[in-house]
This record gives sequence, structure tokens and C-alpha cells, in this order.
Amino acid sequence: MCSLNGDFIDILEDRRKTSDIGWALKTWNVPPCRYSFKRTPEDIKKHVLSSEKIKSVIKQVTNEKGCSEEEIEEEARNIIDEMSHNFQFRVIRFFGYVLSKFMKSVYGRIFVNKKGMEKIASISNQYPILFLPTHRSYADFLLVSYVCFYFNLPLPVIAAGLDFLGLKFLSFLLRGAGAFFIRRSFVGDRLYRELFSEFVQTHIEGCEYPMEFFIEGTRSRSAKSLVPKLGMMQVILDMFFSSKVPDIIVVPISISYDRTLEEMLYAYELLGVPKPKESTRGLIKARKVMSDFYGDVYVRFGEQISLRDYFRGYDRSVHNLHPRDLSVTFEKEHQLCRDLANHVIRMHQCNLLLSPFPLMCLVISQPSTARAGVHIDVLTDYVYWLEELIKRSGATICASGETLTESLIQNIQCHSNIVQMDNMLVTFKDVLVQSSASTVPRLNDNTVKYAIPAMLGYHYGNQALQLLVHVSMISLAMTCNGSAISAQESVFHRYKTLRKLLQREFVFERETDEKDFMHALRSLKEENIISVDDSSLALLSSAADKFEFLSTLLLTFLESYYMICQYLSQSNQEHHPPSKKLSLQCQSHIENALLQGFLSDYRCLSLDIVNNCLTHLVNQGALFSSSKDGQAVMLLNFPKITNILLDLEVFLPAFSRNNQNGRLSLPAAKL
Repeated sequence: MCSLNGDFIDILEDRRKTSDIGWALKTWNVPPCRYSFKRTPEDIKKHVLSSEKIKSVIKQVTNEKGCSEEEIEEEARNIIDEMSHNFQFRVIRFFGYVLSKFMKSVYGRIFVNKKGMEKIASISNQYPILFLPTHRSYADFLLVSYVCFYFNLPLPVIAAGLDFLGLKFLSFLLRGAGAFFIRRSFVGDRLYRELFSEFVQTHIEGCEYPMEFFIEGTRSRSAKSLVPKLGMMQVILDMFFSSKVPDIIVVPISISYDRTLEEMLYAYELLGVPKPKESTRGLIKARKVMSDFYGDVYVRFGEQISLRDYFRGYDRSVHNLHPRDLSVTFEKEHQLCRDLANHVIRMHQCNLLLSPFPLMCLVISQPSTARAGVHIDVLTDYVYWLEELIKRSGATICASGETLTESLIQNIQCHSNIVQMDNMLVTFKDVLVQSSASTVPRLNDNTVKYAIPAMLGYHYGNQALQLLVHVSMISLAMTCNGSAISAQESVFHRYKTLRKLLQREFVFERETDEKDFMHALRSLKEENIISVDDSSLALLSSAADKFEFLSTLLLTFLESYYMICQYLSQSNQEHHPPSKKLSLQCQSHIENALLQGFLSDYRCLSLDIVNNCLTHLVNQGALFSSSKDGQAVMLLNFPKITNILLDLEVFLPAFSRNNQNGRLSLPAAKL
């Protein structure tokens, strides 16, 4: 197992030895970017409202709405006032003090890679910088600023959702710490869209501050990397493609936690309980978090990406044919934006540092072991060889104990609220829910009793699963062959089918099918799980249990997809409700399958999976929007959903056959 090398330092260590107030008031003098306009937040607001682009848009919107220009100008001022940050260094010092107190009370250590910070320091005054962190917790929000303050680096302005404004006084402080607030969606609101675009682009051009935003768009309740949101990224890339800035430096940042602050909240949200509205009262109630311990935090600043180097092969001169103040985005640039976003997500995953707990959750969350438990010695063996596989993806598993078994026991103690070890058997606790009547009214009490531990295992296990997805797809593709030896070409074909089916669950880079397949194949071969001979693949008998375990890791998603597609195709309804209501109906269908014994994996209840499946069906044209009597409805394309069912049955032959017969017989790892 890995112990962190000398490149990582614990930034809380000296906070425990010296005065927090003295540290927060330290001398801080960072040279500005050489292209900086040196504007104040108020100057930036004035620049946006006085730009020729916004003046032109105001006139056009005035004509479209048939109202006075003064009214639209007032609306524009209100939007910018609501959106803008009010960066003040005294607020940064205040948060430096408060966050030091908070982090020392809930975390043991916060590890940061020193070399990554040194590289940022060397280029921070050269070009605009984009910080793109992962987003797994509210704790992410000011963590990058805290780290930058610690290392005396320029502090970013941070894109935040408009719902944070419900926090009243705290939103005032967040605004002072550099947060600017944007709506989750502004489709159809041209004035807002153009103001947002101008506000973001003037920050990139003016270089007063680095900019930070979460490319996944929202916190990942499932802890997997989410399919990236491209809106803000495209707005920023337009500045580079149109040559308004010579270069932009993108910094992927991977943040992981031994234990997630919102773990129980996420478990309920995954089952369908609405996210609590951000409010000051809710924040006060959440203060009990400070009485618990959440382990360590790992922050790795990845290798910087220069857009000038990354897009070296793209000819930007096509923009010379258009007026400089006219924003034009070509179709090719949309694809390049998506490619960059997916690459950043891939870098997030390669740079992850995880405790052994996500691997433990992968093992003890399997339906065959979820209730009976796994012996600590067997668990140690599985975590050991899974860690060897994960190392090949670039990520790192960090253990703090002298031995791996000792590290696992420490992880069990850190997560003692959800897991336990009794008679050397490690299981999830089944006493997490006393009553569900008031919390998940749509689901049966007994269902929730088993679903909450399943959602927690799903959340933590996914952190490791996304790093094992390629070897798991190959293992499952080989299993479907039904013989000891598989043709590599046939396995590759099934592997590509799985990538297509799961493209909403996992982020895959474009046109890397063969590269990812061959890399995963080498990993399985070098770990002595399969043999590769010419164009044939064969399972090694000595690794049968490992192979079977890997082949079951994706069944949760495939079973859920099968149940949803089957429900839709066999439904007597001609019209289905919109996606939000339809997802709840699909979840209820899955619950019925669990109660009747057709399913045994309670992770299938995750609305994250259900929603991803429905989105996939829409993207594939198997489900599409329409209207009936003025109401939005969803219609089914039966030939296409039948084809998807046939693809799923290839990987779930026993499940689909026995599901039709009213029984369930799923392959399960022999632990």
C-alpha cells in the first residue's frame, strides 16, 4: 500500500501549533498577472454594463419586449448586482481564521501536493488561470481559496449557484470572498445569458483574479465523476478561440475525503428526498457536524493544461473573418470544448488519492455479502489486489496504518456510524433508519432500512469503481462469451457496447475506445487475471474469483437499466409523464421487484441511476418529449428500446430469463 511521499504536506499541522488569528493576518503580497487591468469589483461591473455588446443587446431586447430602454437597463443592473462578487481581502482573512478552526475540528489532516503549488506559483503572473476542482461536498467551495492563501498564491473568484443567496449573511461573506452567483439555467433569457457571458469573459481578459468553477456543475451525490457541463467552459474558450487572450492555463484539482460531510444527506437524496433548501437556519442546524470526525482530506493540483498547446492543431484564424466584438462559436469548437472537459474529468480521476474505504465498500456492498458480511482477512486480500489494479489508472490508495489490515480497521473506526466489525465480519450497520414514514413516504419502511446502507456503499464504492470500469467491462464482456477462451475482437465489440450503454454513468473520452481497451487488457494480464495469446483471451483459473468479482461490478447499473426499459416497453400507458415524475414511477417499479425477490441489489433504487437511464434513452431516441392536451408527455420508440433491451440481455442472460419467469438468479462474487 502507498504512504504519501514527501511531495505532500499537511497544511493543518502548523495550524495546530501557532495562532490562527496571527496566521490569518499574515503578510500576503502576490504580484498581479502581467496582463491585469487592476480593476476593482465595482470597476468590473461598470465595464460589463457599459460594453458595446451589452448596450446592443439592451436595445434589441427593448425592441423585442416593447418596453422602454430604461427598464431593460435597470433589469441589467439588477442582474449584475445579484451576480457580482465583491472581493475583499479582509473577508479572506476572516475566512482564513474561521476555516482553520472548522477544519481542525472535523479533519485530521489536509494533504496538498507542494510541487503542484510551486508550478502554479511559477505561472500565476503569466496568463489567466482556471481552477477546475472536483465537487463532492460543500467543503470544496472555499477549500481551494484556503489552500491558495496558505501557499501565498492568487485567490480565485468562484462561480456559485444562485441558491446560496438563501444563506443571507453568509452569502454576503461569500460574495466578499470572491463568490459570484449564477442561475442554474437561463435558457430563453437572452439578456441574462449575454450579461453572464460578458461578466465571465471580462474576468478572463482582465486577469485580476484566477477563476474557479466546478465543471461537473453540481455536487456528485454518487461520488462518481459527472458528465461535464459545458456552458461556462465554452464561454471562456471563446476568448481563446477568438484570440482575445494569448493563452489560458487550466488546472484540474482532485479533492477527496475519507468521509463526506453530507454522506447521510446524499443517501436520502439518492432515494428521492429533495435537497434541503440552503438557509441560515439549515446552516445553524448543521453545526452538529463539528462534533464528529471526518478523517483526512487529499488535494492534488494536477498538471497544468495550456490551451495554446492543447489546441495547437486547431486553426483559430477562421475568426478573423468576423468582427472582433461579434461572438461566433463554430461547431468544431463545441466538440473541442467537450473534448477538453472530458479530458479534465479524466485528469481528475488519474490524480485521485483515496483511502482504502471505497475499495472496502465495493466488496461489502455486493448483494451476496451485504447482509452476511465479509471476513476481515478476505477483505484485506481483495483490497490489496484491487489497489494494484487502481494504481494502473494513475490514482493512488493511501493507507495510514503499519499494515493493510490495520489501515482497514482504522477506516472502519472512522466510519463507525455506518460500518461495523463483529466476529471479524465487516458489514454495513442495519440500524441507520429508525422510521422512514416521514422521510421517504413513497418507499416501504423495510425497503428504506436496507436502501440507506446500500446508498452509502454506492456513494463510497463509486469513487473506486470509476477507476475500475474498463477492466470490469472487459471481464463482463468475456463472461458473456460462455467459454473459457474468448476472441479479442468479440470482447472488444461487447466492450464498445457497454461503453455506449453506460456513457451517462461514466465519463469516457472521445475516440479512445481501443486505447482504453488495450490499457485495461494489459492491466488484467499483468495482474495475472487473464492471459492474452495472439487474438485470444483466456481466464486464468487461479484468478477465477477475482475475475468473477470484476465482472459483477457493473451489474447494478445494467439491472436497473433493464428493469426500466422492461417497465416502459411493457407498460399499458400510451403516454408517460415528464422525466421527473417518470423517474419516480421507475423507482417504484424497481422497489416492487426488490420486494418480490426479482432483484436483490438495493443500490438499483438510486435515482441517480434511474435519471441517467432515462437521459440515455432520450439521447438514443428511445424516449422523446411530446404534448397531449397542452400537457408535456414522454413517448416511447418501441423498436429502439427493444434494441437496447437486446443489448442488455447479452450481459444479463440469467437475470433477464429468470426475471421473466418470476425468479432471480444473478452471478455473484464468491467472497
